[in-house]
Amino acid sequence: MEENEQEIPVAEQFRNRVILKAARIEKVEQHPGGSLLYILTLECGDEEPRQIVSSIVPFYKPEELLGKTIVIVYNLKPANFRGVRSNGMLLAASDPDVKDHETCEVLFAPQFAPGTILEPEGYDAPVEKYCYVKPDKFFSMPLYTKDGFVEVDGKKIGADGKFLTAEIYRNGEVG
Repeated sequence: MEENEQEIPVAEQFRNRVILKAARIEKVEQHPGGSLLYILTLECGDEEPRQIVSSIVPFYKPEELLGKTIVIVYNLKPANFRGVRSNGMLLAASDPDVKDHETCEVLFAPQFAPGTILEPEGYDAPVEKYCYVKPDKFFSMPLYTKDGFVEVDGKKIGADGKFLTAEIYRNGEVG
């Protein structure tokens, strides 16, 4: 962590580094090289669709995902998963009492239009914030659910007075 970052609240560090964006799932495909992976084609308010790879096959059928609005880490550094490029990561909650990613609740967000940027409560999106965030930096600013609301540093995540929520894992980790 940089010296002066220790003085900045975690919610503000998050706002300064991470772009969370609502995205509608337009297409769900099984990854040809990974039985646990889906390739999701998303509409997130850009001219072109965005593609992410996600390991949620054990938890969701394609028809449970298609047409749903989710939230993605929009500026996560792109990565290749078994030869397929992923431009982001979806947010999902998990059971805090079960380790090793054996539980998963995709955070559906029908209250947000595709392209909506979500920020910690009390913060506006910076005008310029389109640099990539590395996964280790993203995970160093923990997101969690508290009483069903997704939070960072005690600040609910949302936009326009609406907030991102979890239905199943109402108190736990988000990644």
